[in-house]
Amino acid sequence: MPTIRGIAHRGDPKNYPENTLSAFESALQFGYSFVELDVQLSKDGVPVVIHDYTVDRVTDHKGKVKDYTLAELKQMKIGKDETIPTLEEAMLLMRGKTEVMLELKQAGTLYPGMEEKVLEVLKRTDTFEQTLAISFDFFSIQKLRKLDSDIRLGVTSSNTLPPIFPWLKEYRCETLGVPMKMLTEEYANMMLDHGIEVCPWPVDTIEEMELIAKTYPYALITTNDLALWADFYRAHPEIKRV
Repeated sequence: MPTIRGIAHRGDPKNYPENTLSAFESALQFGYSFVELDVQLSKDGVPVVIHDYTVDRVTDHKGKVKDYTLAELKQMKIGKDETIPTLEEAMLLMRGKTEVMLELKQAGTLYPGMEEKVLEVLKRTDTFEQTLAISFDFFSIQKLRKLDSDIRLGVTSSNTLPPIFPWLKEYRCETLGVPMKMLTEEYANMMLDHGIEVCPWPVDTIEEMELIAKTYPYALITTNDLALWADFYRAHPEIKRV
């Protein structure tokens, strides 16, 4: 069961290649309440777990994710012996073990049918109830809500958006991701007043963690340094528990 309140960003990227099954397994061992992953579509329409729109940074190949079939993506190497997971593989690994924050890397019309395909995987793998779907693409979140009245939703942003709260209420979003460097007490209080969970990202230094403990102890933080936050969290009982 989860023992560390926090979001493990792309698994455990400090010790394993990000968004791989090994990274997710490590995050599960730490006992994080959420594991975050990123989803895109292969050329043949299969949801796969990778952050960038190209495979250049994390694999031994180059090119756009959407230009490769699943079989071709599976031939690519990540590190020594990892491959790009399918969403189904990742969800089966985490089924019943933790909540999953699933970020759809939709961008306008880049991935037609992505939302339907993601929902289908969640229901087929019996991981629907443990999943909260988020995106930077607000239209993608709108589509998910129209497709399913029960899917848990949130959004993430690269800035602060004071007029966003009526929209969040309309589409019944639970969380709002905010860059740590832009979070203020005023904005955090606005989120709390509207019943939205405060999710600052990333929180990777002791200084940032100390600020969370002092000013935002209720926040659900996103971190890349799982061990550092786990140790800090255990040593600071003032932080809201799971």
